[in-house]
Amino acid sequence: MERSDQIGWAQVRAGIFILAALLLLAGAILLMGQKTKLFTPTSTLTVTMDNVVGLKAGAPVWLAGVDVGVVQDIRFQDPRRSNAVTITLQVDREATKKVGPDSPITIKTRGLMGEKYVDIMPSQQYFEHPPTSFRGQPVHTLDDVAQKAGVTFDKLNSIVDDIRQGKGTLGKLATDTTLYTNTVRLTAELHELTATINRGQGSLGRFARNSEPYDRLMSILTRADKTLQDIQTSQGTLSRLIYDKTLYVKLSALADKSIQAADDVRELNRKLTSKESTIGMLLNDKALYDQAVALVTAADRSMQDLEAITTRIKTGRGTAGKLINEQELYDKLNKTVESLDALVLDIRQHPGRYVKLSLF
Repeated sequence: MERSDQIGWAQVRAGIFILAALLLLAGAILLMGQKTKLFTPTSTLTVTMDNVVGLKAGAPVWLAGVDVGVVQDIRFQDPRRSNAVTITLQVDREATKKVGPDSPITIKTRGLMGEKYVDIMPSQQYFEHPPTSFRGQPVHTLDDVAQKAGVTFDKLNSIVDDIRQGKGTLGKLATDTTLYTNTVRLTAELHELTATINRGQGSLGRFARNSEPYDRLMSILTRADKTLQDIQTSQGTLSRLIYDKTLYVKLSALADKSIQAADDVRELNRKLTSKESTIGMLLNDKALYDQAVALVTAADRSMQDLEAITTRIKTGRGTAGKLINEQELYDKLNKTVESLDALVLDIRQHPGRYVKLSLF
């Protein structure tokens, strides 16, 4: 039987099915190359950095060393205003609950091939609703290290040039021979001093060669030790001052009495200066002071009046002055008193002469 050259519809359908299966398989392979967890819920995080140092989409994301997601997209945040780069991360939703504002986020290199990945340190807190936007830490590249090393080498070369030119302390130490000469001279002098001491010359030599100073020092220490032992074993004043508590007790009691006496003096002073006491009223009451001043003023005036009266009496003015100073008035007054006295006597002796009673 001859083979037919016509292709049947069944064969076409089989070819289409195989092609679709191959396409699906290729897509699945590509998808699995970027995502390792197809059926795990994920969340989107954005990280802003100044330099991504060669990070590419599809790079892994690690949280405390655990692979929790991939880099989904990398693009400039706003090219017209800044050079900041925004990295979009697709991270396991449960893992994002340990990512917070205190989580350092940086880009690191893995392996010898230099594969880049995003490294996140977990937060100290647990977030039910974690934030989604973060600021990444700057990454130090090898070029930065080389640049800083170059600057450091330039500074070192400048320092070496200054030393060669004799500038600064190190320069003088490197170029000036004075220090070397002084060191040699000092070494020689020290050698000579050591030799002199070893020969027993000078004070240090005598101390080193002669045992007399040592013996005297030991004798002094021995006597001091014996004196301390005598003080400890004796019953003298010094020993009692050290070991007997009687003096301490007496001094303590005296101090207590002194404190009590001071308190009594303060209490007495308080009572004396109080407004309720007589001395306190004398010290503090202004009205009593004013009365005393008025009394002294009145007494002074009375004394002045008395002095004026005395002066008038002495000068013979007034009745009292004449009675005291005029003899004639005194004699008349004396005679009058004598006459009155004789009259009273006569009335007593002969009352009928002066008083007559008549009934009818």
